[in-house]
Amino acid sequence: MGNIVSVSLPRSVAPDQTVDISVNLLSPAFAGRYRGSWMLQNPAGKLFGTGDRATDPIWVDINVNKTSLEGTAYDMFANACAAAWSSGKGKLPCPGSDGDSQGFVLRMFNPKLEDGSIVSLPGLLTAPQNVTDGYIQGVYPPFVVQPGDRFQTIVNCEGGATSCLVLFRLDYQIGDGPIFGFWRIGEVYDGKYYQASVDLSPFGGQEVKFVLQVQAFGAATGDRALWVAPRIVRASQPSSAPAPKPTSTPTPTQR
Repeated sequence: MGNIVSVSLPRSVAPDQTVDISVNLLSPAFAGRYRGSWMLQNPAGKLFGTGDRATDPIWVDINVNKTSLEGTAYDMFANACAAAWSSGKGKLPCPGSDGDSQGFVLRMFNPKLEDGSIVSLPGLLTAPQNVTDGYIQGVYPPFVVQPGDRFQTIVNCEGGATSCLVLFRLDYQIGDGPIFGFWRIGEVYDGKYYQASVDLSPFGGQEVKFVLQVQAFGAATGDRALWVAPRIVRASQPSSAPAPKPTSTPTPTQR
């Protein structure tokens, strides 16, 4: 539900006082029930919880009823072949041919993830050129970014690609200028996947060519990198309807 490790209390809290703690969590992309457990920590670093023995965690449950790609402003899966794909060998076809040593990109439905699950989301399978530190990249057509847009995807190695060790990158290009790095994450086959949600606000109002790149760490043999539902998501626009008039709400009595 995100990569937040800890949050600080906003102020000192005496016994029998209360305080609100806010943590931003990312709803998982796949249907199911998820629980996140949290513990308190004193200034000495000792963890403690709740209950008679102060051992019970504080928890939050999230129920994801269905998979949703609502709010997609640009679908990088659907537009995969509108991108210019290349490797160190030069231009690549889209779709490519599975096993091509020059690198390839394939569109997949119901891909298999590292943890063995098969998901009802589309995926881009990208394999770098099969040389030491080989790479593959796709440069997408210009896209006008609005403030609040986010790049979202799930990255992992394809299920069964046990020798996979790669670097996922989201790069960018303005006009015909050079390509710059923006976001990256390394991935090794460990039975886990990573759900990314990258803020694109620094590009607000600009026309940007986004670049998906996968780079091998050393030998590229067996590198099969999977982008699940890569897309740019746009927050819903505020309603043009007039705001409702505030009503008086009684204040609860404190005891």
